[in-house]
Amino acid sequence: ALIVWAVAGLFSSPKGQVEQAFAKTAAAYAAAGNGLDLPDLGKLIQSRSYSQRLSYALNGVDPRLMGGEDLSYLKGLGLRIGADYDQKGRKLGSEAALVWSGQDLATFQLLVDGQRLLFASPEFTKGTAYGLNTKTLGEDLIQLGVWDDGLGLEKIGFDLFELMELAVSSGEGTDEARAAMVEAYRQLFDAVQVDKGGRQSVEVNGARLDADLYRVVVPQQAMMDYIAAWEDSIALADAQEIYRELLLAMGFGPADADALLSGMDTAGLYGQMADTMEEGVRALGDLELDVYVSGGYVSAVEWSERTGSPRMTVGLYLGGGENYVDDLSLEIAAGGQKLIVQSTGDHAAKSGVFTDETVFRLGPQRAAFQLRYEPKADRDNFQWEFKVDNTASVSLEGQLTTTKDSIQLELDDLSVKAAGVKLISFQAAYYLGPCRGVELSFPDVRMLAELDEEDLMELAYDIQANAEDWGCDLLDKLPQEVLDQFQW
Repeated sequence: ALIVWAVAGLFSSPKGQVEQAFAKTAAAYAAAGNGLDLPDLGKLIQSRSYSQRLSYALNGVDPRLMGGEDLSYLKGLGLRIGADYDQKGRKLGSEAALVWSGQDLATFQLLVDGQRLLFASPEFTKGTAYGLNTKTLGEDLIQLGVWDDGLGLEKIGFDLFELMELAVSSGEGTDEARAAMVEAYRQLFDAVQVDKGGRQSVEVNGARLDADLYRVVVPQQAMMDYIAAWEDSIALADAQEIYRELLLAMGFGPADADALLSGMDTAGLYGQMADTMEEGVRALGDLELDVYVSGGYVSAVEWSERTGSPRMTVGLYLGGGENYVDDLSLEIAAGGQKLIVQSTGDHAAKSGVFTDETVFRLGPQRAAFQLRYEPKADRDNFQWEFKVDNTASVSLEGQLTTTKDSIQLELDDLSVKAAGVKLISFQAAYYLGPCRGVELSFPDVRMLAELDEEDLMELAYDIQANAEDWGCDLLDKLPQEVLDQFQW
């Protein structure tokens, strides 16, 4: 009974009611996309076992973009990139290929297998992979004459997968920083003062709502303390120290590691940001907000500058339509100018289709994003477009397919238009999902450090001969229109 009384008393206070409204609002937006069954890609990346694929190819170019020259023969020219990462299996493979109309013109392959770093190209090395041992990298490069042994880099070496583990374990400071920020937020909230006003009518995204008005004051000193706590948390999660640990693990001495990181001053950058925020808070004073709560949700948050000229006002408006998460807008007015950002659509996908139109208005200028995603459609279920007035636009459309742990996007058309004319168009595809194994394997592997001078010279001649053969083969693959562009 005492617990129920205490909790009821908490939420019956103005401060508790506002906190509950903000929590309910955040939960509503967090749950808005649940019906789309989107995968948790962050969890997939954290598993450190995933595959990625990216490809794109040219569909067409308007001749007017190239001074009237017909470039239709370039159709199908593009790039394909893929990577497979398996931390547990200690393998990482990647491949990049220049393609034309479905044919591979040139392919480059890289494989990290334990401590072996291997490179191959079907066109230039004929399937044979050449590699180095990353654990003895410094010694091997000195032996090959790539590095001068006078630089003192003979101790440089690493195991990539051990470095990955070290980077993860070094992230403990991030957890401490996160905990510090939670505590700083609690202290900031404890300092907030809330007084309840009466019932008021407020216009929210075109609808007139009856709402409870709360006057919320965030003291200046509490904000200053919060900024200081944020700056301290950055020091706990200092990325520079993590990089230093990695360099030391690779064999660099402390002085060399410090020299390499001398230009990387993350603490200084965030310190400057903190100083800028503190200057803003000093000029602002106590932050006084009018918060309107309707139906248990935050419907509007308004702020106006009490002093200074020109006067500035900011308003955030949430809901107003049939579904709370479907409508939101932001208005910022100062010096006779007003910036309006409006977002409308079926954000909860109640109809089975997620839609959104976000419009930016600043005076007579207008820009808009439009998005439509229909998960159950078999074809062209994803469209996105960005327009600037009626002068220019970027659009894409295709098929978005998701599972519980993967996402695949196949775009038939990614185009740029100006004055209604399609200037350039691409097709593209992207995939991210669990790693099913590293696909790269080579019929023959040769470690460069095991080759003598004669072997290395022979390797150089072989690559040169293969490159000449590749050039001749390429001429046979190129369309006649391309060959006509050159004077042979």
